[in-house]
Amino acid sequence: MSSAAPMKSASPTLACLPDGKALLGLSGGRDSVALLYLLLAAGHRDLVVCHLNHRLRGRESDEDAAFVQTLAQKAGLTCEISRTDVKALARKKKLSIETAAREARHAFFERMSRKHGTSDVLLAHHADDQAETILGNVLRGCGLEGLAAMGLVTDLDNGLRFLRPLLRTRRAEIDAYVTTHGLAYREDSSNASAEHRRNRLRHEALPLLSEIAGRDVVPLLNRLGTIAEFDAFYLNDEATAWFEACRDGRKLTQLDSLRELDMAILSRVIGLWLREHLKLPGIGFDEVRLVSSMLLPESPAKLNLPGGRFIRRKAGYLWVE
Repeated sequence: MSSAAPMKSASPTLACLPDGKALLGLSGGRDSVALLYLLLAAGHRDLVVCHLNHRLRGRESDEDAAFVQTLAQKAGLTCEISRTDVKALARKKKLSIETAAREARHAFFERMSRKHGTSDVLLAHHADDQAETILGNVLRGCGLEGLAAMGLVTDLDNGLRFLRPLLRTRRAEIDAYVTTHGLAYREDSSNASAEHRRNRLRHEALPLLSEIAGRDVVPLLNRLGTIAEFDAFYLNDEATAWFEACRDGRKLTQLDSLRELDMAILSRVIGLWLREHLKLPGIGFDEVRLVSSMLLPESPAKLNLPGGRFIRRKAGYLWVE
C-alpha cells in the first residue's frame, strides 16, 4: 500500500464534505480506501476511522479489520473497530442478513457518534451503487422514496447524518484513481457470489439492461433518482404541513378537508400519522390505502391493523386502539 499522498492528477470530485470532525466508515474495500485518500488529499484529517467486523467471512473478516487498523495508524487517524455476530442478530430478530448488518452498522455509528461528539458519518457509496439500489427498490415495488434511494446527505431519526461525497462518481473513476496511485485494498470474496441479489443486479441485470437500451443505464437510473428525490421532497413537505394542521394529540381530525386531498398527499399524511407519529409496526402500502378509505362516510368505522391494533372513526376523528 502506498503511504504517500495521492498524485496531483485527475481525481474524483468530492461533494458534501463535513465542516469538522466526522466518522469515516472504512470497510477496507476499494471504494472506502479511495475515499480515505481523497479526503486526506483534500486536507480533511479530523476523521475517526470506523470499522465493524460482521463476522460473516471468518478469517477474511478478521483480516479486513486488521488491514483497516493498519491503514488508520499509517494515516495517523483514530481508529474504532468493533465486532458483531450479524448471523446471530439476523436469527434473533428474524431479519435478512443484509438488514441485520445495516442495523448493526447504524448502532455502531450511533455509539461512535456519542463517543466522539459528531453526528457526521462519511460513506463511500457511488453512482453505480445508487443505480443498483434504485433497481433493487423497483423490484420491491417502491414509491418515490425508493426511487430517490440514497441522498448526498441523509439525516437519520437517530441523529446521525450520512454524507456520501462519491455519490455522483462512477465506479470506473474510483478504479482508475486506485490504480493510478497504487492503493492497496481488501477484496470482499462475497462480492462475486450469485447468492446475493445485489451482486446479480450488478453483474447481470444492469449489463443486460444497458445492452437492451443500447446505452449505459447507470446515469439514467441516477437521473431518475434525482427527479424522484425532488418530487418526494415537495410531496412530503406538503403532507407534513397538512398533518400538523389536522392532528389532535394522537388523533387525526378535519377528515372532510383530508378527504379532498390528492392521494399523493393523503397517503403521506396517513403514513406520517401511523408510522412516524404513532410508531406503529407493519404499516405498508396496503394499510395506508385502507386507512385512507376510512375518510369516506360510507366506509366501515373500524379497521384492523397489524399487531392486534385497530383504527376507529367517530365524530370526525380517526384514532388507533
